Amino acid sequence: MSKTIQASKKVGETIPNWQVTVDYIEACNCDYGCPCNLSGFPTYGFCRALVFQHIRKGNFGDVRLDGLSAIMAASWPKAIHNGDGTQRIYVSKEASKAQLDAIEKIWYGKAKGNGYFAIFASTTKYFLDPVQAEIKYKIDGKRSSFSVPGVLEVETQSFKNPVTGQESDPELHLATGFIWQKAKVCTTKVMRILSPNLSFDDSGKNAFVTDVLTFKGP
Repeated sequence: MSKTIQASKKVGETIPNWQVTVDYIEACNCDYGCPCNLSGFPTYGFCRALVFQHIRKGNFGDVRLDGLSAIMAASWPKAIHNGDGTQRIYVSKEASKAQLDAIEKIWYGKAKGNGYFAIFASTTKYFLDPVQAEIKYKIDGKRSSFSVPGVLEVETQSFKNPVTGQESDPELHLATGFIWQKAKVCTTKVMRILSPNLSFDDSGKNAFVTDVLTFKGP
């Protein structure tokens, strides 16, 4: 049975310097372009997301994180900033105990830093135990994909003009974006998860694929 864990660090625990340079794919339940980025409110009044990151190069103090991947599965009953969210991370099965602990601290916001980690942690009520699993992925622009076999799957694609059938190639630029500042806007051919605590299918909705991002802290 999954249990909730606390996002706060232990009293007196020192956060080491950390940094991760990642490939990044984001899929959610909003319509194309995700109005959360502009108005702060999701298309249907709630938010569900699957976010993949492959660490090209990274460290948490002396712990190397190169080559590992992590997927955040998350759901909020209203807009993200309204809180009461649920999160679980899936981490490469090859990760050592020290690497898993480091990724948990970063992804669940315990290690502070830039990006969405600490921000989303402040809106999350339930932090589910991290799961180590086989993570498959393909980084190929708008035709990217990632999965945990038997649990979750995301496949992105360009969306087409409904009148002409021509593929669209839009990008969204957010000069003050706290996750990314420029991303390719696409849609999901598949976007679903089936698990005891998080289960949804929002295929055919919004997705973003970015160039390489770097996050660091504390």
